[in-house]
Amino acid sequence: MEMKKDCTTADGKAVGITEEVNGVLAQFERDDKNERRKARGRNEASVEGLYEETGWEPADTTVDIAREYEKKEELETLAKAIAGLTEKQQWLVRLRYYEEKTTYEIAAIFGINQSNVQRQLDTIHKRLKEILENF
Repeated sequence: MEMKKDCTTADGKAVGITEEVNGVLAQFERDDKNERRKARGRNEASVEGLYEETGWEPADTTVDIAREYEKKEELETLAKAIAGLTEKQQWLVRLRYYEEKTTYEIAAIFGINQSNVQRQLDTIHKRLKEILENF
């Protein structure tokens, strides 16, 4: 005959259970405890866990892949168009648009007046427009 063990129910009543049932209940308790520990670990390492603890929400980090691809293509096309300019024109583009020099600074570098630099930049702009229209 199996030995019965006394257990107390949630409402405080004493109930006799067998060792086998006691073992199953003990395993349920261990499983519950392990699951709570795992859940706590997941929450600590997750965005949801951060939100629950601090109220912090991440900024929208979605990426518009189509737009990023378009930008890449546009830059490649522009690089090809710039490669079609003369060496001096390429230097003017680099100084003005990549190094963000003013027309006065560029004029000082080349030893010409500012209006001459502006005319050359206008010519470059028209030339690039022509090249890009043919792409």
